[in-house]
Amino acid sequence: MRWRLLLLLLVATLQSLPASAQQSEEAEVVLYHMREGDSLYDLAERHFRRIEDYAVVQRLNRIRNPRRIAIGRTVRIPKHLLRHEPVAARIISFRGNVQLRRDGRLLAAAPGMAVREGDELATGANSFVSMGLPDRSAVALPSQSRVTVRRLRKISLTGAVERLFSVEQGRAKAIVSPLGEADEFRISTPISVSAVRGTEFRVRYDAAGKRAATETLSGEVTMSGAGETSRDLPAGFGAVAAGAELSAPVSLLPPPRLASPGEIQDDRELAFALEPLAGAEAYHVQVAQDAGFLDVVAEATSQATEVRLPPIEDGTWFVRVAAIDGQGLEGMYETYGFQRRLNDISGTVAESRAAGYRQYLFRWRVMGEGERQYRFQLSRQEDGTDPIVDEVGLTEQHFVVTDLPPGTYYWRVMALQFVGGEVHENWSPLERLTISADQ
Repeated sequence: MRWRLLLLLLVATLQSLPASAQQSEEAEVVLYHMREGDSLYDLAERHFRRIEDYAVVQRLNRIRNPRRIAIGRTVRIPKHLLRHEPVAARIISFRGNVQLRRDGRLLAAAPGMAVREGDELATGANSFVSMGLPDRSAVALPSQSRVTVRRLRKISLTGAVERLFSVEQGRAKAIVSPLGEADEFRISTPISVSAVRGTEFRVRYDAAGKRAATETLSGEVTMSGAGETSRDLPAGFGAVAAGAELSAPVSLLPPPRLASPGEIQDDRELAFALEPLAGAEAYHVQVAQDAGFLDVVAEATSQATEVRLPPIEDGTWFVRVAAIDGQGLEGMYETYGFQRRLNDISGTVAESRAAGYRQYLFRWRVMGEGERQYRFQLSRQEDGTDPIVDEVGLTEQHFVVTDLPPGTYYWRVMALQFVGGEVHENWSPLERLTISADQ
């Protein structure tokens, strides 16, 4: 009676498994079509981890004679019985605080470093890492993210490559090369799984809120939740999983536009002005050295349409902008190239007396490379127009004006920067100077 009761409980448990769990079980089985000369003994000897496990496959498929199987018959073989060889990813680029944990040990990340099955990659604040796979697929992690490599292997029997990454916290973006018929590429979170076949997509998981999101940028993704539901997400659509609930597909917002896409970034901080987009709750801006954004150097999310980022070196860079809707789904992006030429200028003024005259010493400080000339302007107008002093061709970072009458003045300096045969100009902010009658 006890055994019968246990058997009934087991059957009831299996019947109560959600569809997602059943699908997971199906995903753990390889479907092999028998060829001429194949037998379970031969397959076990060449491809099984243990030869005696042919009996497990025989029982699973109800095969009477393991030596004689019809050509073309489909045989279900549990993956855990099969031999596999490891496949290594490589770190393409990283910046900031990036940690790789392997077998409980923390290793220093380095370009070209192998990333293997079981490894965990984590990024700190304002830190980024990208890893590339042998088939030229890539996975990129922005700041404050943690991803575990669950599977990275090649199955001996079929030659299929399995890639399974788990987002434990934060975000991951995947660019997936076209897969073979039996290949797999999945990114999971504790409450969702996103499976793809040749596409570009993003996965995000908020561990505190137990909320996951997937956004398809090209191709198609199938997102499965913790319950029985799954969603096909074509390009331009996303979905949100919260607990066991999985939302219907949501159309992603179109990309916002930069107000001045060709503007040279010459101030100390980067500043990008975006045109407002209907339906946007926030904006996400990333800066990278490459147009594919595998080498991200800075990012920011802002509810305002003007987004500022930390200073970067001079050169040619790329900026990517996207809008975030009310559900937290990040929309489609647009990528722009821009020139960075640091030419930041700021000024101070000091008063002194010499031979009975009052002198006003205007000084300015510049940041950036290259030779410079300066233009100094002093005006009574708040907008700096109609200057009463306008000196050009200055080579020193100061200028003296003597005996200014009482009143309010506005002054600024233009820095002309000569780099690589080109000239770049930048005005300092207008500074206010008030001279009282008793000075």
